[in-house]
Amino acid sequence: MRLALLKGNRFAPWHLQAFNLLPDTEVVAFRAESEIQQVFEGQDDGSAAFVVEPIYFDTQAGPALARMKNIFLTRYREREPRIVPFSERLRGFDVIHTWELFSDWTAQALEARERFGIPVAVMVWDNIPFNMERDAERRRLKERAVAAADVFIVHTERSRRMLEMEQVPANKIVTIDPGVDTRAFSPGPRDRAALGLRDDEFVILFVGWMLPRKGIDFLVLALHELIRDPALAKLKFRLAVVGTGPGRDRVERLLARTKLTARCSFLGSVTYDRMPAAFRAADVFVLPSIATPEWQEQFGMAIIEAMSCGVPVVTTLSGAIPEVTGDCAALCQPNDFVSLYQAIKDLALNPEKRRAMGEASRKHALTRFTLEGFAKNLAAIYAPLVKARR
Repeated sequence: MRLALLKGNRFAPWHLQAFNLLPDTEVVAFRAESEIQQVFEGQDDGSAAFVVEPIYFDTQAGPALARMKNIFLTRYREREPRIVPFSERLRGFDVIHTWELFSDWTAQALEARERFGIPVAVMVWDNIPFNMERDAERRRLKERAVAAADVFIVHTERSRRMLEMEQVPANKIVTIDPGVDTRAFSPGPRDRAALGLRDDEFVILFVGWMLPRKGIDFLVLALHELIRDPALAKLKFRLAVVGTGPGRDRVERLLARTKLTARCSFLGSVTYDRMPAAFRAADVFVLPSIATPEWQEQFGMAIIEAMSCGVPVVTTLSGAIPEVTGDCAALCQPNDFVSLYQAIKDLALNPEKRRAMGEASRKHALTRFTLEGFAKNLAAIYAPLVKARR
């Protein structure tokens, strides 16, 4: 089988490893370069070794005058760059796997389906009904995808309900769990020195974008409360931040304002093969996501990576997070630094509770979130699409 992966400028190592395990499958990834993709590139360890075909935004390719106009409008008029059409290059594939109803790469997948009869599987992480519809063209694209795609793959009940609300037939929606490499992401010895961290500190780990929606600002405020709590005076708290991209300046200003600069270590972009060591270095992992009108936490892959490493997790009731964690994490109200502080304090004062939570998290990951299980379910989705075409 020849499989085309269309994920635009969102190709990340943690989304791709299962595709390496598909039997008798040639995988070709169609990828666009952008500032976002460059961040992912810094985390790529080369483990997803696919053929990569470049695709381009209309600020990068096309007639010179049109390209210059698009660059100007994007820079000064908040225009959104669009993908240069590439559906012709999808001829000859057996299945096209694309992401989200509203993306330009889904538009190209649907074009190829119409022209060449190639079945299209749309993986949907979004969980907010009628989202991304301020642009009339995006709304038309979503409606076209709902009408024409062969199957819709979701990871959460919220995404399934969203699709049904947007008129996707229930029999076209398949819910499967994603997976992580539970052999690599596993409990093991700590090597904090390799990350510049000290063994005598209580390390709180944050992994992700430093955008406001990821809630790191509230985690900084919770750190402030932990440090000033007399009951925790014997503990040396350290916030370790893994991630790059926009937002660091804002976080650094908040750290300075709360006089916590010396208590935070920015570890930068860490390649995916080194992430298990980063999780093992932590006493607790915190994903303090909040919600906005156009975004709620869609899954939180870092949660299941931490769980697979046996690290206790503190997170929030944002979007799909409770579906992911089950009863194996401490769940807090979003936008609430006091709730975060109290949950972390509880774990800091109770080593046995941390140990038990970590063991339960590891078991949870092994039960639901293996790469092998994810790949097996993907193969089962593709098989009838290929068979029907032949």
